[in-house]
Amino acid sequence: MTSYLIDTNHASAFMSNSQPLTQRVIQLAKDGERFYLCIPVVAELYFAVYASKHRDQNLANLKRMLENIAILDFDIAAAGEYGLIKSELKAKGRPIPGTDAQIAAIARLHNLVVLSADCHFRYVENLQVENWL
Repeated sequence: MTSYLIDTNHASAFMSNSQPLTQRVIQLAKDGERFYLCIPVVAELYFAVYASKHRDQNLANLKRMLENIAILDFDIAAAGEYGLIKSELKAKGRPIPGTDAQIAAIARLHNLVVLSADCHFRYVENLQVENWL
């Protein structure tokens, strides 16, 4: 079984019921695949909701999603992995945004595939990335 960490762009698409992404996630979850969000993604989603024109509807959609998915913390182990990732990327001359480094750290620490449309995740060593959008 594969387990996935959903990045903000995929989570936003899922909240909007974007097809075929939503259908694929629901089917794979029924088949036993595991899907997670993490605190850095949840924070970005809240920002998007509060900055949107349809705040009430988007907030309701976000809360509904958060009730139905496991959420991983950015804890001390993830902080250590974050430091390692940031130093690896600095040595390569390939920095990525701090929030994305946090997401990568959580995914790498838990051996999760990141679902993201952001290509810079591919710079992170030993991190699997898929784009379903």
